[in-house]
Amino acid sequence: MNISTLLQSLPKLKSENITSSTHFNIRFEERKDDVMPDIDGIHKMLISSDPVAISNQEGEKFEILFNLNEDYDLALVVSVKDTNPEIIIRLITCYKKERKRRVK
Repeated sequence: MNISTLLQSLPKLKSENITSSTHFNIRFEERKDDVMPDIDGIHKMLISSDPVAISNQEGEKFEILFNLNEDYDLALVVSVKDTNPEIIIRLITCYKKERKRRVK
């Protein structure tokens, strides 16, 4: 899957097609704070928010950035499985990233 196909598929994503890895659950618990959305909020971002950036990490793995506020973006590393016509997203990890690293 390439970035443009992923972008076209995100609005059609269903919440039941989003799973979390054990690593994601551990890191999410360690990193959650007042700025980070909860798991449902992350699902809603994937389904209905426009990413501010997407990069292909390797193969079917992508880093997707969503704007959290004026200081931070939420980085989600996900693996994507295309089960035509739907996709399944597995959350691998998440972390806050300073927005100024993206906006110069």
